[in-house]
Amino acid sequence: MWKPRQGTICYRPSATVLATFLGVRIVFAAALAAGGVQAPSLGDAVLYGQTALVQRLIAGGADVDAPDDTGMTPLMIAASEGRTAIARMLIAAHADVDAAGDDRTTALMRAASANRSETLTLLVASGANVHARNNGGMTALMVAAFGGYVEPIRALLASKADANAKDNQGRTALMAAASNGDAAVVQALLAAGADPRATDAGGGVALTYAAAAGSADAIVALQKRGVAPKPQDLVLAAGGCSASSVRVLLAGGLKANGEAGNTAPLLAAATENCADAVALLLDKGADVNTKDGDGWTALIKATSAGYTDVVRVLLQHGADMDVSDRLERTAWMYAGLRGHEEIAALFEEEKAKRKK
Repeated sequence: MWKPRQGTICYRPSATVLATFLGVRIVFAAALAAGGVQAPSLGDAVLYGQTALVQRLIAGGADVDAPDDTGMTPLMIAASEGRTAIARMLIAAHADVDAAGDDRTTALMRAASANRSETLTLLVASGANVHARNNGGMTALMVAAFGGYVEPIRALLASKADANAKDNQGRTALMAAASNGDAAVVQALLAAGADPRATDAGGGVALTYAAAAGSADAIVALQKRGVAPKPQDLVLAAGGCSASSVRVLLAGGLKANGEAGNTAPLLAAATENCADAVALLLDKGADVNTKDGDGWTALIKATSAGYTDVVRVLLQHGADMDVSDRLERTAWMYAGLRGHEEIAALFEEEKAKRKK
């Protein structure tokens, strides 16, 4: 089964680190005057937002491109923190706007990752390379798309960033945006010429990512560009418990029972405890007693896992309680084996109803 590929970058100090920084600032000056601590580095001054100190350090000849012990230059830190005024000072002091860390991440990518649109705009205006790639092959546009950040994306597209660039896994910015379910970002990329039919290394397209993310709006936007959904998309949406996406995909022509050779959407929904998706698929004609390769029906799956709500929906739609799997076990048996007394009681109630 196709699975969305994960991964992006994001430099954000932890809450504990930030709290520590804020706590020490009050006593920092006194300790420094007493000779108790080492003079702050330019990177530290940038991180703390100490604009006046940054100015003094630059005037005193501090190396504006000196990386800290994590490989981040002062400009990268300023980009991550959204300190535009400080970034402007560093650039004026000839900081390298395209300097990259060991992972080849630049200040522009840092700004894109942290949704720092003002700082990102400054970097672009200062000549930052919008086509640069990190070790994963991602550009700043892809990084912003994985975050779902529309303003940085618009700024990068206006600067002629390649909307169809692919990372090392074949993913595009449009796939990243679709995985976040942000229709505005998807629309912006499509308007800039992003190819909705581009495929990643696993054969997935942007609509595949939208289905896996359960993003009905993104699915609709991509369908309007002529992308036809595939049976596997319905399985992904059903297994993701997105009834709204299931509804959109069914309206787009997919069959509730799926197609031969594919996992039945109903089984995917039942496996993941998606009662709403199960109900919708059954209402649209899914076979309530369809089986997987091991002879498991949706009822057996839900019973074995203890998904009472799903079992209730399946019984309401006439699921056969006496169907057996390859081990000749029925849902009744699994209820007993797993100790699911509430489900066993539902079976008793349903049996009594069906005898009438």
